[in-house]
Amino acid sequence: MAQTAMSRLFLQSSVRQSILRPAQVRNYGSNAVIPSFTSTPSTELNAALQRFREEVFIPYGLPVRQQKSVFKPKYAKQLEHEPVVVKISETEEYTLTPKKRHELPSKKEAMEVLHMMVSTGEFGNLPAFLAGLKMSGYAVSSNRWEYIIRKASYAGKLPIIAEVARRGPATGLSLADKNIARVLFFELHQTASRASFEGEQTAQALKLAEDFAFMMNQEFHSTKDVTTDPKCQPFVIGTLLELACAKSMDKNAPSEKELAPSAKIGFRIRDYAKKLDASWSLLNQDVEASTLPELVVSIQENLAVYNGLLLAPQTRKAAEESKTFESRALKLQKTLIPQLQRVKNSQLTSDLVSQQLLRKAPQAKAEAKVEA
Repeated sequence: MAQTAMSRLFLQSSVRQSILRPAQVRNYGSNAVIPSFTSTPSTELNAALQRFREEVFIPYGLPVRQQKSVFKPKYAKQLEHEPVVVKISETEEYTLTPKKRHELPSKKEAMEVLHMMVSTGEFGNLPAFLAGLKMSGYAVSSNRWEYIIRKASYAGKLPIIAEVARRGPATGLSLADKNIARVLFFELHQTASRASFEGEQTAQALKLAEDFAFMMNQEFHSTKDVTTDPKCQPFVIGTLLELACAKSMDKNAPSEKELAPSAKIGFRIRDYAKKLDASWSLLNQDVEASTLPELVVSIQENLAVYNGLLLAPQTRKAAEESKTFESRALKLQKTLIPQLQRVKNSQLTSDLVSQQLLRKAPQAKAEAKVEA
C-alpha cells in the first residue's frame, strides 16, 4: 500500500529533480527548447506559467516517440504500471504520464495568462511563454498580437516585443503581417508622442523603430510583394522620419561628433526622406473611409507620416523635398482632420499630433470656404 501511495505521489508531481527515479530513466533527445520562467511578484501568474509548462510545454517538447507514449491511449496503462522518467535538462527530469489532448489547458486559458501579464505589468516571461505556445500548436491570431503590442507599449515594454520579434520563428510573431506592423509603428509614434517627442523616451522609440525596420529585411519578417511588404510602406518610413527628426531637434540629445557620417542623424533623416518620397504611391489615401475600423487604420497609418512631413523641412536635412513635403502635409491634413472629428477613440484623439490637427480644424474649414 505504501509503495502504491508513493507511486501516485510521483505521478501527481511530474517535474522533479534527479534524485526521484521511478523504474526507467531515459535521456532527453528532442531538439525543442522547453521554456523556463522566472519568478514574478504575482503568485497567480507564477502558478499559471508553471501549469502550462508542466501540462503543455514539456509534453509537446518531448521527442515524437515519447509524445506518443504520453498522448496515445494504448500506452496509458503501461505508463501507469511502469513509470518512465526522461531527462529534460542536466538537472531536471520529467515523469511521462498519460494525457488526453482535450483535457489540456485551452487556448482560452492561454489568453488568460497573457491577460495576467498585462494586468500585473509582468512581461518578462512573455517571449518564453509565446515560444511555448508556438511549439505546442497554440496559434496566436493577428488581432491578439495587436492586443499584446498595444498593452506592452502602454506598459513601456516595447523592448520585450523587440525580443519576441527577434525570436520570430520560435514565437510566431512576424512583422510581415501589415496589420501587426501598422499597430507596432503607431505605438512607437505614440511612445514619442507621450514624451512630447523629446528626451530618452523618444530616442528609445527611434532605436526600436530602426531595430524593427532592420528585422524586416529578414525573410521571416518580409514579403516578396512590394505593395504589401511592411518595410516599404509609408507608415513605417514616415515613423522613422518623424522620430529621427524629433531626435535631431532635441537640444539635450548626445553629441554625434564621434560617429561615422552614415550613423549621424542628419544622414538618416535624408535617407528616410528619400525613401518616403519613393514610397508615396503606397500611401493609404482612403479619404472616404466609412467604417470605424477603416478610419482607425487610416489615422494610424498617416499620423506619423504627416508629422514627419512637417518636421523634416525644419531640420534642414531634407531641403530638396521641403516644398513637396509641405504640400503633401497640407493634403494629409485635409484628410486627417475630418477623420479625427469622426472617431471617439481616446487613444487617437489624445495623441499630441491629433490634438494639433484638431486645433487647426476651424482654420482649415475657413480656408476650405474661401477656396470654394
